[in-house]
Amino acid sequence: MILSPAERAYLFDSLAMSPPVRPDGRKAFQFRPLEAKTAFLPSSNGSARIRMADGSECIVSVKSKVVLIGKEPNLIECDVDIAGFRDDSNFVLNLKFNMTNLFEKNFPVKNLHLTSKYSYKLFIDCIVISHQSYPLTLISMASYLALSSTRLPLLVSETDDAEIEEQPTFSDDWENSQFLSEVFKIEKFQPPLFLTFGVAGENVVIEPSVEEEQVLESGILVGWYNNKVISPITNINLATNSNNLNLKGIKPALLLKAVSLAKQFSSQVVAALDAVVEEDLQDQDGAIF
Repeated sequence: MILSPAERAYLFDSLAMSPPVRPDGRKAFQFRPLEAKTAFLPSSNGSARIRMADGSECIVSVKSKVVLIGKEPNLIECDVDIAGFRDDSNFVLNLKFNMTNLFEKNFPVKNLHLTSKYSYKLFIDCIVISHQSYPLTLISMASYLALSSTRLPLLVSETDDAEIEEQPTFSDDWENSQFLSEVFKIEKFQPPLFLTFGVAGENVVIEPSVEEEQVLESGILVGWYNNKVISPITNINLATNSNNLNLKGIKPALLLKAVSLAKQFSSQVVAALDAVVEEDLQDQDGAIF
């Protein structure tokens, strides 16, 4: 929905108030309700679907392949498809670049190695069926859930192939398959996430709606992984479906405010996503968080 000039002025003044007044009644740090489902695609190693109250929906599928380490420089590959947009459009390419950059820099790819010569390679396919607001956080959360539910077959052959040319062999029983945390031999694997923030006046709000994006002065992109803020931390234009005349440069103090919000509330977001995975493991049904 494109806002009129009067609606834009009213909404911006509301967001710039202290505290900000958001059109849907959320506080500055609150996400919108989401409905999520994991492990629903039988042909994938991991999968997830997220639907938002405004009709936005994203599906992510994770598939694995055994490759020769020497012939594959990247062991994790991310692809993004947005309904209604060409694959070579700047909008889609920018989302794909951000997601690929996030995983290549912050994913423990060395833990995917099976032997000194062979490794798993993960393919993360993200399909945004519909979206209203900027979909990067939606894609990121769906990817988090899909990776958290990803299972890989159990390696039964030797891991030391330095002297012999032996291809890895795996257990035929899928009940023996392992989650990534088991493959990586860590207590709990939590994939990296992207959080988006909007700036209005001296205020920073998390996960702006499509109406808010039309009046924001800037958007901020913050990465989160391993219980800390990670790069990239950058400003972006969130209003992809309308002209935003309020766009301007961002003050360093507002970047710090966004980072502070991420540090304060990202752990709660991660805990909610983990709860979805745990609930689906128990009853194989969708969950709302």
